[in-house]
Amino acid sequence: MESEDLKKILDTAEALFRKYGIRSVTMADIARDLGMSKKTLYLHVENKRDLIDKTLQRHIVDEKGQCLNIIETASDALEELLHMSIYIQKMIQDMNPSLIFDLKKYHRPIWEKLERYEKEFVFSIVKENLKRGIKEGLYRANLNAEIVSRIYIGTFPMFSDDELFPFNQFPRSELHKAFVRYHINGIVSEEGRKLLDAYLRAYTEKNENLL
Repeated sequence: MESEDLKKILDTAEALFRKYGIRSVTMADIARDLGMSKKTLYLHVENKRDLIDKTLQRHIVDEKGQCLNIIETASDALEELLHMSIYIQKMIQDMNPSLIFDLKKYHRPIWEKLERYEKEFVFSIVKENLKRGIKEGLYRANLNAEIVSRIYIGTFPMFSDDELFPFNQFPRSELHKAFVRYHINGIVSEEGRKLLDAYLRAYTEKNENLL
């Protein structure tokens, strides 16, 4: 269990990394934002790489908890998918795209941890959501959950591909919206389409028109 000081350090580091990217944020910046000395900061983390690693590990744990809570509380597969997508959308809409680039280029071992998480945990919840939706009649009966979930995960590299989707031309939040629309419209059944329209109307009325 992390100490209160470490929690504050990780909260601050994550906020700064999300806003400015990783490479441009120094340990001095983090210490200054926390109102502590670098010496005190280094009592809790070995170096910047260790701080990035701890921040990502904590983020993964938190995200897993959020995802599992959504799965447990959603009344059907479509509501689960929409709530999951809105959660991700809110998380990335204010994120500096250089965070992804910096992780991938300068912190490869940590980036690979994130990739393993996506290929294992995210893959499993996407697959189970597809199976649930098919069983509930909300997704097309002829879907192959194994293949479609692999296709879903296989598209993730596009979010860090600055050549295919230049960061300054395609904000990642807009790219995510397009991806979610593409995925949902490709899997819903006729019955699912009716429910989807009802959910989207409800979200629009609550000013949550994120998709």
